[in-house]
Amino acid sequence: MGDPARLWIEGPAGRLEAAFRLALPARAAAVLAHPHPLFGGSLHNPVVFHADRELNRAGFLTLRFNFRGAGSSDGLHDEGRGEVDDLAAAAAWLRRIAHGLPLLLVGTSFGASCAIRYAAREPAARGLVALGLPLRYLPHEEIRRTSRPLAVVQGGADEFGPPREVRVAIAPLAPLARLYEVPGASHLFEGRVTEAAARVVEAADWCLRAHED
Repeated sequence: MGDPARLWIEGPAGRLEAAFRLALPARAAAVLAHPHPLFGGSLHNPVVFHADRELNRAGFLTLRFNFRGAGSSDGLHDEGRGEVDDLAAAAAWLRRIAHGLPLLLVGTSFGASCAIRYAAREPAARGLVALGLPLRYLPHEEIRRTSRPLAVVQGGADEFGPPREVRVAIAPLAPLARLYEVPGASHLFEGRVTEAAARVVEAADWCLRAHED
């Protein structure tokens, strides 16, 4: 596993604070987007950190970053509009480093919403992994615009998207959608982050295979 290197990425609202892990050899790349910054979300969020680490152990180049206004990133929170452009800047940086490796988007809660919106306009993404999909704050039609493989890692007790509701929301995307449940876990997987991270690796592997089929 590579040690994270702190770096800065030029974003549309200024510099974005980021952490990059190198994998040798690498088989894919993943950019990870954190939960809502106004409620404490940052690149240091526990489930984001553990998902990053496990993906890197599985051979992914990984990039975590702070949205505008979070941590030491420049700019101000933009209610999910400018944050999609922040994600685009982070993904573009990682694509340059990855030299043609398949790119996955991995978003948690607010970060998952941004990843879904970004993927709708960006063909370079091979797939998406959404942790804690905030279904009750994300219109179903936005989810259904996704044309890439979509894997959802959801807590069984998620307050903003119970698994039964997620199944209904992603059903129209079959066979390019799959749900991975962490039984009994809450929205941000408190106390269950290692289990969630293991499911993220499973989900990422499925996304890569589903894109190839």
